[in-house]
Amino acid sequence: MEQRIYLIDDDEAIRCSLSALLGTVGWQTETYSSVLDFQQQMGELSTLAGCLLLDIRMPGKTGMTLLEECQQYGLEIPVIIMTGHGNIDLCRRAFKNGAFEFLTKPIDADLLIETVGAAMEQQRILGEHREKNADLTAKLNTLSIRENDVLRLIMGGQSNKEIAKYLDLSPRTVEAHRANIFTKLEINSLAKLIKAYGTLPLSLITK
Repeated sequence: MEQRIYLIDDDEAIRCSLSALLGTVGWQTETYSSVLDFQQQMGELSTLAGCLLLDIRMPGKTGMTLLEECQQYGLEIPVIIMTGHGNIDLCRRAFKNGAFEFLTKPIDADLLIETVGAAMEQQRILGEHREKNADLTAKLNTLSIRENDVLRLIMGGQSNKEIAKYLDLSPRTVEAHRANIFTKLEINSLAKLIKAYGTLPLSLITK
């Protein structure tokens, strides 16, 4: 999905000036005058790619409320907070709720571009990780229950002989399961298996 910037601010002049500035870098910016307007048009935030540039104080539903909702539902889109009335408590609250950065108005153009660039890069990396994990998970789902049992023990560092004893199987059967696992996961060595799947949560490996 193409990355873009979602700019939410009730001040039309700020929306126009910031979107024009961000456009000079080649970023596509969508602007909204309120949180409600944004949510009505965008629907599920989990589908967004890019970053949120969010005024923290607006009539109706506030930017802080939207930030708290993003944190509550575990949404990973970076949120850059903007405010003309910044204070330490507000800043602390924003970061506690997962804000990527906290900028005070008037916002320095170079700082804004640098911050948005860093947020977009973070989102790009997260997107790549999600795609990779989805591919690995799809391959794991092709394993049989017994193959999954063997895989879990392999990942636990046990030898074929130990696995055979633990699962009450013959060593030859374990070797056959191991070969099938490597084929289905498109892996040709134990080292590559650990490298590819060792960082996945145990819940994905254990059915």
